[in-house]
Amino acid sequence: MKIVLMILVICSLALPQDLPGWGFYGGIGMNNAKISESGAPSPKPLMGMLAGVSKGVMLGGMPLFVGAGIGQRGFKIEESETDEETGMSMSMKVATSMNYLDAWVVMPYPVGPGLAWAGPTAGMFLNGKMKMKMEMDFLGIPISESMEEDIDEGPDEPEFGIIIGYSYPLPIMDGKLNLNGGYYLGLIEHDDITFNSMFAHISYRL
Repeated sequence: MKIVLMILVICSLALPQDLPGWGFYGGIGMNNAKISESGAPSPKPLMGMLAGVSKGVMLGGMPLFVGAGIGQRGFKIEESETDEETGMSMSMKVATSMNYLDAWVVMPYPVGPGLAWAGPTAGMFLNGKMKMKMEMDFLGIPISESMEEDIDEGPDEPEFGIIIGYSYPLPIMDGKLNLNGGYYLGLIEHDDITFNSMFAHISYRL
């Protein structure tokens, strides 16, 4: 516990006390998931969007960045199969994307020209969409079918995770523009699915 307190004190002394005020951010994420069910297909990344607001605050003498916005969770599943006897082949692609209202808190620390940061995040499911495409080739006759379905009900439990990343100040607009990149690791398993994501976004502080 003493070591943790010492690290927090060092971080607070290393950072300038004039923390940034309100800011806005927006960007993209390569969302994915881990499926623990035995025999389940391996998910693939699905691109999503994220946007929100942020603010620098002091809490008990500790500098923090807090924020809230819309983030996405999701993944793709791709499967294909060929029947050797009939020569019939079939492939299926399913993309699942879910929108979340996210709130996060990170503690920054100066590293090089920018700031490294890490902290917890929590999310609440809003809505989503599932897209499925099936393609079949039977005796040289191609058959294709697509389907799109809204997801109105999501996981019962809120989403919790950890984000780590780095912010690099761009040499334009008086240093108010930053390029940010990071990784999100979900800590809650929803029906054998745990979310994760790599993201990048641009932030602008007022």
